[in-house]
Amino acid sequence: MRSKLSILLPYIILSALCLSLFSLPAAAVEGDEVLEDQLGGLIPGLMDKKIGKLEFDIVGSDTMGYESNYNLDRYDEDSSLFMQDTIGIYTRYPLIDNVCTLRTSYDFIWLRYFEDSEPNLADNMVGVGIDTQIADGYLWSLDYLADFVTFPHDKEINYVSNHIGTSITHDITDWLYQRISYEFSYKRYSKWKITNNQGNFFMGDREDKKNSVSHQFGLFVNDKTSITTDNEIYYNDSTEQFLQYYDYKSYRGGITVNHVATEKLYGSVNFGYQYKAYDKRSVSDRQRDQRDHLFIYGGSLFYDVIPSVSIGTTVDYRNNVSYENDQQYEDLMISSGVYWMF
Repeated sequence: MRSKLSILLPYIILSALCLSLFSLPAAAVEGDEVLEDQLGGLIPGLMDKKIGKLEFDIVGSDTMGYESNYNLDRYDEDSSLFMQDTIGIYTRYPLIDNVCTLRTSYDFIWLRYFEDSEPNLADNMVGVGIDTQIADGYLWSLDYLADFVTFPHDKEINYVSNHIGTSITHDITDWLYQRISYEFSYKRYSKWKITNNQGNFFMGDREDKKNSVSHQFGLFVNDKTSITTDNEIYYNDSTEQFLQYYDYKSYRGGITVNHVATEKLYGSVNFGYQYKAYDKRSVSDRQRDQRDHLFIYGGSLFYDVIPSVSIGTTVDYRNNVSYENDQQYEDLMISSGVYWMF
């Protein structure tokens, strides 16, 4: 049984923050039926729909907001209002009842900053996965995701990425679980030509490979409150040779608290931290390699208007502290909108 709040809130925050660094994970905790039933009635878009054994959910959002520094630039802080639309379609089909389930997903995100003449982002994600109950309290998952990202205002950074991952979820008790995951991703920029350290173009397009390992704890404190913690380490290896600008190791960690205040009002607060250690990217004075520390503070509040429609507001503040002065920045994003189901 998956926590309904944990399923939809990552999608809501993703929609509001455009692939935000930290999102609420899906929980796989059995037994907390009070929280499960309450959240299932509150959050839009999770009404079960079936065609035979096939179950599917369709969710979406229309939001508007303000971002104080959408270029993440210390010296040229461009602020703008923005508009974002999203839709998600998710299916589940039992291959073997109570043992093996096939999942599919499709997500679309469209983002437009009013300061720019063209849309800033169009993102199509298609995924498939299998969940298998391998033992009592242990769920093994295998996933594949293809991500097609288009930036109409800057086509050089368009890319297609492929993600293959696997995870084991362990229900320790009926109120505590943990998950360990591994993922490999391959990203190709079809219009980004490789350059060497002298700035000369080489044959071939930029390609990035990333290996990541993550761990997650989930705790149901009581009928209305849950806490999740996430930790991840990964290494990004890029074929772009210029100063080896995109080769780095990273650690990411975060904590999220979800709370149901009333039958119609619910929300979350979260804190995240990311550390980046670049292999050979040195700071301007050449005395040391670049190191970045990113701090993220966020919160969301939602109100259930009717069972199929909610309104909500999300706030996200991030502060990047870097050895390289021009890589330091602050950014505040606030968005509000409607979240709905078909």
